[in-house]
Amino acid sequence: MNNKTPRTPFSTPLSGSVRETEIRLRNIFSGPKKRPPALFLALVFAMCIFCGNLVSCQVSETPPDVSTPDAREVTLGQSDPPREDVEAWLLRTLLQAADEEQPFQDPVAQLMDFIEKDGWVLGAVFVEDHLENTLILGIMDKETGEVPHAIFQRSCHAGVPQVVTFRGDDGLFRLLYTFNGQENGQLDGQAGVIRFDGEFMAWEWPVEGDARYGHEPPGASPAAFSEYEAYWDNHLALLAPGGLDVYTVNPDFAWGKADGPASMWQLDHNETFYYDSSSAEELPMPIYFQSLKWLNEMMEPEAGWRITSLIPNEEKCDAGKRIDCYTLWAHTDNDQNELTADLYFPYEQEGARRSYGSLERAAFSDGEDFPSRNEEKQDSAPISSQADKTDKKDDDWDWDWVDKWDEEWEKEQEAKQIAEYQSVGVTMDGKDYYYQGQLVNIFLDQRPNKSVYTLNQNPAGTVNVKILRDAGGTITGAAYLTAAETAELAELFED
Repeated sequence: MNNKTPRTPFSTPLSGSVRETEIRLRNIFSGPKKRPPALFLALVFAMCIFCGNLVSCQVSETPPDVSTPDAREVTLGQSDPPREDVEAWLLRTLLQAADEEQPFQDPVAQLMDFIEKDGWVLGAVFVEDHLENTLILGIMDKETGEVPHAIFQRSCHAGVPQVVTFRGDDGLFRLLYTFNGQENGQLDGQAGVIRFDGEFMAWEWPVEGDARYGHEPPGASPAAFSEYEAYWDNHLALLAPGGLDVYTVNPDFAWGKADGPASMWQLDHNETFYYDSSSAEELPMPIYFQSLKWLNEMMEPEAGWRITSLIPNEEKCDAGKRIDCYTLWAHTDNDQNELTADLYFPYEQEGARRSYGSLERAAFSDGEDFPSRNEEKQDSAPISSQADKTDKKDDDWDWDWVDKWDEEWEKEQEAKQIAEYQSVGVTMDGKDYYYQGQLVNIFLDQRPNKSVYTLNQNPAGTVNVKILRDAGGTITGAAYLTAAETAELAELFED
């Protein structure tokens, strides 16, 4: 019988996984990575006063893993910061604006990130409070220090935000955020991508418009509050390289069902908003999704494990056996646990093109294999129950649909790539490439990080061509390969 301990807001569930417990213990003994809860600091502060020996107190903490290098913290009641300190004013102004709408109890706030444009500043503020944490998004007039429009404010139990700022292909600034907390032992939250035009901001994903308003707001963006809230009734988003992994409710999940899936969420799709060499869009198929599948099967999916980096490890690749190694870095959504693993993928080679198969092996950095969840369950089960367990049903997710989705995704990406090539004068006929009507001998399309995207040769071709991409990976043109480049690439085909 699979009896699970009831979850409460006052307990921290420990995994039945030996590996996950080991990872958690390693993190515990490696020292704290986050500022202790505000209530804990207050108790320590009070004890110091009662001891009568307090001279000064300063908390040293590690900045959050966001774009802003230094987090700024304030509490209500502090004196006004200097006006020239834009970050401090933004943090304090947004905190006060949120407190006026819904008073806090004992808040400690930090500025996660901000964007300045035309005298306006968009900020993301994280507030830790007694019962709930809060994410605040708002715009401040840099000259007056005032907030001219409504702020966006969401609160949840144990909520932790992730914030990334980036500039789109159109040159406009955007802010991506996730804010997920716990509800009855399950992750729950919201996410969005906001375009910042200066005085106004507008959501571009998961809805288009202004999610702050349920009626016509000031500015040009239509109200989108209802559509935004409805979307997050049955979706969850976790930060991923270049964007988000979006989950939807698993139809097999039921509250209190002991033999059902542990997490109420199953992967639905990936959204990419900016260039990242570890993103699902940039990595060869099916590297990213196979890695994510393994991560969720190996660890507790209800903890919200997310990929933070996934890069080739050339030292551990084996060309003779045709196996490539990718090193995975992952964190839980609240950043309290982390994981590093080497993942090995077999491949078939056809010219310069590689077709990857499913994940073959996962190992620690020292080479020791990760055990599968099934092995751990077998090891922990009574001996008498292992021999006759022929109809076992565990809480691993059903990922068969991913293969079909991978195929569809590949077709979509291939069509997109063909259209992009055509825009710069390159066309395709089967596996042959043509540039301005001439058959191409050597064709090269390389990523900004210098890894090969496409390398093809047709000895019958008369020209040698390369695709030009900017630092963000966007195609900007096509050009002829130099004589030196052609000679170097020709050697690869000879080998």
